[in-house]
Amino acid sequence: MKRKPLQVSIHAREPSVIEVAVGDRVQLDRLTPSPHGYLAERLGRLLDPGVNTVALPPGYYSFKTLSDAHLRVVTGGVAAGVTADTKGGLPDPPRTRGGPSLPASDGAGDEVPGELPSFTIE
Repeated sequence: MKRKPLQVSIHAREPSVIEVAVGDRVQLDRLTPSPHGYLAERLGRLLDPGVNTVALPPGYYSFKTLSDAHLRVVTGGVAAGVTADTKGGLPDPPRTRGGPSLPASDGAGDEVPGELPSFTIE
């Protein structure tokens, strides 16, 4: 079965360090509010497959992946969650406060068949 992209949103409430484990190369974007919605700006280099350690200033961030993803908070305060695919647009800030495991979909909208990767946070 074909995999669908998983959109992960992160909110760093304070300066934080996270470890992100992914199976494909992903682009981590910083989301900045503007009068017309959020603007995305790439944060640093592309994240390679495997475990990546990233320092985050306070703010909102997002990435898409076709592989399972795992986020570990090393220091700081971070909320993360999975958001619905916005058809190329930017996601809303995360609504979930973290925990052992997060659901991979909210089940809303007309979605094409496919399997969503899993996302876990510790």
